[in-house]
Amino acid sequence: MSAAAPWDSRNGEQRKTAAAFLTSLIFHLLIILLVGLFFALRPDPAPPVIEEVPVELTLIDPPSVKPNTKPSYIETNEAQRSEKPPENMVFESDKDTRAAAMQPAAGDAPVPTQDGVEIPALEFENKEYTPGREARPSAPAVQAQSAAPPEAQAEPASTPRQTTPLALLEPPKPANTPRPQTEQPKPAVQPQPPQAAKPPGYQPQTRITRIRGNISNRGRSAVDATATPLGRYKKMLSDAIGSRWYFYVNEQMGLLTMGTVDLRFIVTASGKAQKVQVVRNSSNESFAACSVRAVVEAEIPPIPAELVPMLENGRIEIDYSFTILSN
Repeated sequence: MSAAAPWDSRNGEQRKTAAAFLTSLIFHLLIILLVGLFFALRPDPAPPVIEEVPVELTLIDPPSVKPNTKPSYIETNEAQRSEKPPENMVFESDKDTRAAAMQPAAGDAPVPTQDGVEIPALEFENKEYTPGREARPSAPAVQAQSAAPPEAQAEPASTPRQTTPLALLEPPKPANTPRPQTEQPKPAVQPQPPQAAKPPGYQPQTRITRIRGNISNRGRSAVDATATPLGRYKKMLSDAIGSRWYFYVNEQMGLLTMGTVDLRFIVTASGKAQKVQVVRNSSNESFAACSVRAVVEAEIPPIPAELVPMLENGRIEIDYSFTILSN
């Protein structure tokens, strides 16, 4: 009986180990290959279904932006004065007035509806010009800065501009010169103590303007205006400029044409008008120059001390209109 050699036994075990390792390697390679083929041949998953929703657009009106949030100034007359101020202040003035209209509402603005002349202004009654105190002599002409072409057309009067207009409807009539009379003997009279005569106050000439508003309360045409310190000062400013303007208009009427001049200027704390600009002019250059001189040379009172801290840079920006209408 023969026994196997030890060397042959070791060689057999090595061959078995190598064969098992090779078999395991081939098996793992096949698994890897099959997994790769599976993912390579697998169809792409269907994309998720997104339900199409129609786009909806919501249009939102932008908020109305007002260049000046403060109440606009408006001139009012004594007949409109009310004992109590209005509940809501729409305008400011030198006196309290409450909104009323003689005609039904026919517009959107917070003003009464009324018929009258077509100018961009708010006038509620017909008044005749009175000069007040005697005007001082004329001063040299003053040139104004022009912010618009001199012959630009005035904007339509559908929306009244919140300015301080002055209207002159006809050239001034020459004063009646008394004829010389033959001296007659005068009876002796007892001297009387002198009495101070009170001259009539200044009053501009105005004509009722055509406006369309939303006021439905019946009564004499008026708006909701509250008396304020600034409103009272603007009234004094308007009277100072207006009386000077009539002086120049009477002096130069032969050179002026019908139309409207809109000015913008600044009033300092001391009452001086500065940076006068011609914003719009539908008349001629003579009328613009006449209006500018009235503003620059007007004896505007200083701004009251209690108002100065309430104003931007201690001054007031003013929009002012002058108008000459035909008869």
